[in-house]
Amino acid sequence: MQADVTRYCQSCDVCQRTLPKGRVTKVPLGSMPLIEEPFQRVAVDLVGPIKPATERGHRYILVLVDYATRYPEAVPMKTIEAESVAEELLGIYSRLGFPKEVLTDQGSQFVSGVMKEVSRLLSIRRLTTTPYHAMCNGLVEKFNGTLKAMLKKMCDERPKDWDRYIDPLLFAYRETPQESTGFSPFELLYGRTVRGPMRILKELWTGESEVSETKTVYQYVLDLQERLEQTCQLAREELKKSRQRYKTYYNKKARVRNMKVGEEVLLLLPTDKNKLLMQWKGPFPIVEKVGTMNYKIDFGHRVKTFHANLLKKYNRREVAATMFEMPIQSMYEVVCTSVLEDEPQEESGISELKSFFTDDLIHLPPMFQKERSTDVNISGQLGKNKNSTGTTNIDRV
Repeated sequence: MQADVTRYCQSCDVCQRTLPKGRVTKVPLGSMPLIEEPFQRVAVDLVGPIKPATERGHRYILVLVDYATRYPEAVPMKTIEAESVAEELLGIYSRLGFPKEVLTDQGSQFVSGVMKEVSRLLSIRRLTTTPYHAMCNGLVEKFNGTLKAMLKKMCDERPKDWDRYIDPLLFAYRETPQESTGFSPFELLYGRTVRGPMRILKELWTGESEVSETKTVYQYVLDLQERLEQTCQLAREELKKSRQRYKTYYNKKARVRNMKVGEEVLLLLPTDKNKLLMQWKGPFPIVEKVGTMNYKIDFGHRVKTFHANLLKKYNRREVAATMFEMPIQSMYEVVCTSVLEDEPQEESGISELKSFFTDDLIHLPPMFQKERSTDVNISGQLGKNKNSTGTTNIDRV
């Protein structure tokens, strides 16, 4: 009986669809490969639309972050059509070199034919995240938040000039040591510390300036190469420690959830009116498991891949009419029959058992009465007016 009650409650359609997303246990955190070479893999994303637009008409920001050095690039844009995005990316690649891999979300600009052709010509491998799973592209998403926070503070008095502050803010970010690597992005990329505002202030206060030792070009290149190897090695070790700390913290409340092909699941998707508001939709069947954490879901007209954190097993009620949905009299008949079906009893025994369950029932009147005022015998001693009033009141009831 307890198992039936539990199964009945778990299969409540309304309860399953309205369950807060925080109540669904997340799967353990996966790990991205550790990139050792600068600009071997970069993450790209778009920020915007930003309101208000600048005086020059910029509404968006194209952001690129290198996985190995955390070196960022950001370019203000007026539109985010595929051709415009591809042109700005080519400008960044011309300064820093062509990456081997580019990780993006599934925005129309990044999966367009133009972007596919550019990637083919430059021998760039395109990687995309699963829908509505920003954690897969967490490096650039984290920088997006940092950049927007800095812009908000700098542009408080002149909000329409935010595009003028992007380059100075990028410089400040590049010269700041990162907690995950222990070095600044500029130092990891160029092998030296940049001369920025802090160094200039130090020189003004102390009256000292660093004098570089005179070296031949060959000796400088050798020293630079050695310095880059040492800093990159130290950065990799710090990055491993940082990743392990975060993974241990994240996995404290995570557990493995395996879903089988053919099972029905609810999918957490944004609402039609607000991208930030999520709700459970479905159920949809699983058609294939991709890797260890992704599943292909059949929408009827197409199949798409989603991360396990956006999925929740759907418990469907096998029988529409259960004991809890039966009339009271029928439920007692089922109970009586189930009790006596193991040992055949005489008809009188069954009747006595049914009587035991049903004698104490309170028989309530039907919800809708069939009697009308014409069926009621009103006393003849009442006057004509009172008889009419009584008949009207009965009809109202």
